[in-house]
Amino acid sequence: MFTNRYDYLSNEPVRFTATWAELLGAGLAIWDFSVLNNTWLRESLNVQFRAEIFNLLNRADFNTPNLIVFTPPTATNTTGLSGTAGAITSTSTTARQVQFALKLLW
Repeated sequence: MFTNRYDYLSNEPVRFTATWAELLGAGLAIWDFSVLNNTWLRESLNVQFRAEIFNLLNRADFNTPNLIVFTPPTATNTTGLSGTAGAITSTSTTARQVQFALKLLW
């Protein structure tokens, strides 16, 4: 739901007519991938190597737009309008992460 923040400057009451689907954010799509290899050194001793990749495709999943339209007026912002109203300013997931592990099982 993208709106013009200057639409809310009038003194008349504002009625929102958004549907439920408009209030939900974009879908979250993350692919995680892992590979492991077990190596038996002895009958009771096992070494396991793991490689794990989180967010394999490195897809940016964006947060919902900022819903704050008005902020308290300050010396630098005398109008009280939020500069980020309706803007998407962050992501909801981290970038691709890779980790390796060596595990000794006995």
